Amino acid sequence: MAKKKSTAKKPATKVAAKAVAKKSGVRVKTGTASIQMLSAKPSTRRPPSNPDMPRLTIAKINYDLVEIRDTLDEYSQHLRALDRMRLNGVGIHKLGFIERAYELALENSEFLPHYLTIERFGKDITYFIDFRTLVDLCDQIREKLWNITLQSADIAYTDALEFYASVREAAKRRVDAAETIHSALSVFFRHHRTPTEETTVIKAKKDFGSLIHGRHDGKLVIENISPKLTGGKRKIIDKTFKDTERFKETETGEFTE
Repeated sequence: MAKKKSTAKKPATKVAAKAVAKKSGVRVKTGTASIQMLSAKPSTRRPPSNPDMPRLTIAKINYDLVEIRDTLDEYSQHLRALDRMRLNGVGIHKLGFIERAYELALENSEFLPHYLTIERFGKDITYFIDFRTLVDLCDQIREKLWNITLQSADIAYTDALEFYASVREAAKRRVDAAETIHSALSVFFRHHRTPTEETTVIKAKKDFGSLIHGRHDGKLVIENISPKLTGGKRKIIDKTFKDTERFKETETGEFTE
């Protein structure tokens, strides 16, 4: 039995293929039958996962926080750093002691000092717990504010990087004024540091401490020749972190006594 021939249709002419490509948004190579899909260049900007906070909301939060700060200022004045050091901080361990002491004081109030009543004791604990709760709430608020701050900082830094990349490409093409802008921004990406005699000595001391305390493997050789009539030389050989020897410092010259 004879096989049927394939009945797949092909574009009749190049003009028809181009018409189809124009409607579907594809590009046709001239002289060939290959068709390539057009794709937009992906952006390097990372879109935020949260919406931007309106300016009015930011202003309201700032106003409320300033008002809270001014209210607290009336009750927290005249407390210096030295005064805070003298006060007893309360953590989980001390908090447990306070609660247990209060429970026992309720059952054995006869052991309370004459100047401390059970009512005053309970009021002081409630006052402390209220402000501890406010501090925990402020920590949560600070964490959320810091998350938004990090997100906004990332967006702003990404904007600056995209502008710098555009300026750098323009500077490569010798566009007017682009080289000046690129020079002004490229200094923020330079981390070159010229070693000096002081930094060499500091590095040698650091290597010596690492070796003497057994934190790293290596060998540190310090050689010093006192100045003579003909000349003197001092050198430090540091093999602390590399397999090859290198001279950390070498001084030569003429000396006279």
